[in-house]
Amino acid sequence: MPRIIISCPTTGAEVPTGHRTQDFDLAAVVEPRSFRCPVCHQIHAWRGVDARVEHAEMTAGATAAALTP
Repeated sequence: MPRIIISCPTTGAEVPTGHRTQDFDLAAVVEPRSFRCPVCHQIHAWRGVDARVEHAEMTAGATAAALTP
């Protein structure tokens, strides 16, 4: 199941929020959700407008590489 990711506001790195979705409208997430960033270790709050679904970000080459054993 694809991960929900945001850009870390401290480092700019793409980081997983700890949430996954198969078919979910991120615009429906209007209340902030928080998580501890695995990159900078700070607590970040995010809303749907801040987030992306991981598979939408992947290119065909990255997808093929991920499927190669």
